[in-house]
Amino acid sequence: MSPWIDRPTQHEPARQLDSAVAAHERRARLIAQLREQAIAAAINDLSAPQNAIKAGITKHARWQKADRLIATAILKMIAAAILIAVLGCILLAL
Repeated sequence: MSPWIDRPTQHEPARQLDSAVAAHERRARLIAQLREQAIAAAINDLSAPQNAIKAGITKHARWQKADRLIATAILKMIAAAILIAVLGCILLAL
């Protein structure tokens, strides 16, 4: 028997090491990708409440504007009614 046949080759451990390093790099890339996706999702989750708050503020501002318009219209109708009453009293006194 030849002494060369019983010896393990020197290339097998190097191949195993290369495949282990390659697998580690693939896992590292996958973890980095998942981390970036998680950060992007977290940013979107933070902007959703902010948008809801802005929508609530806008809705409140619209209601305030409508309230002012209604109050102004009521005051104008009251002023017109008072003016008509005063004119009616003046015409009756003549």
